[in-house]
Amino acid sequence: MVGAACMTAQMKFLLISLIPILLWTQMCRGQSISDPARIDVYVTPYYNSIGPAINVGAFSKGLGASDESEFLETISKMRTSWGSLKFTELYVAAIRLYDRGFRNEAVYWFYSAQYHGKLVAALLDRQNLGSIGDPGFEMEQAQNAFHQLVGPYINGYAFGNVDRLLTVIEKVQKEGKTIPDLKKIYPGLTFKRKSEWEMANMKVNEGLAELAKTVNEQRTSIKEQRAQNGTEAKFSKLTSRELTLGR
Repeated sequence: MVGAACMTAQMKFLLISLIPILLWTQMCRGQSISDPARIDVYVTPYYNSIGPAINVGAFSKGLGASDESEFLETISKMRTSWGSLKFTELYVAAIRLYDRGFRNEAVYWFYSAQYHGKLVAALLDRQNLGSIGDPGFEMEQAQNAFHQLVGPYINGYAFGNVDRLLTVIEKVQKEGKTIPDLKKIYPGLTFKRKSEWEMANMKVNEGLAELAKTVNEQRTSIKEQRAQNGTEAKFSKLTSRELTLGR
C-alpha cells in the first residue's frame, strides 16, 4: 500500500510538472502520424497538405512553389517582413520548411507562430469574439488547430534534441518581449485595451519560460517516454538541411 501510494504521488508530481509541456505541445485527439517526414494536415481555409493548397495572403504562391529557389526567396522576403506577419503565415511557413527538410529552421518558425498565436488569442476582446464565421472566433480556432495538428510533427522532431530546442525557445522568448502592432496586422479583429497588452504578453512569455524550465528538468523523463511510446524511433532518423539565408 505504501509503495502504491508512493507511486501515485510520483505520477501526480510528474503530471503536474509536465503541464507546461502539455500546454505548448498538445496533440489532437485521434491524430496519428504515418509519415514523420511530411506534415499531413488540413486547416481551413489556410492550408491543405494535398497540393499543397495555401491561402495565407501575399506569400501563398511562393510558399507552395515546387521550385526551391522561389520558395527560398519567399522565406527570405518573409524574414524581412517578420514583424508584420500573421501567425497563420508563420505556421504555414514552418510546415513548408519542415516538408522541404529545413527542420531545425521549421522549429523556430513554429514556436514563433505559436507564441504569436497565443498572444493574439489572449488579447482578443472576448465580448466581441462572436461565433462561427466571425473573424475573432475563426482566428482563435485557427490558432488552436495549427497548434494541435502541426505540433506533434514539429515537437516529435524537436524534442529529439533538447539542447537545440531550448536554444530556439530562448530566442523566441527574447524576441517575444517586443509586442507587434496587432491592430495593423489584424485590422478586422477587435482587441482588448492597449493597457492590457503588456500583462498578457508577460503571461505568454512566462509560459514559454516555464516550458523551457520543465523541459530542461524533465529531459530524462522525456527521453524515456519518447523511447517507450515509439516517438524516438519514428523521428530519430530525420535529418535537417542547413538554411543559410541571413536573418
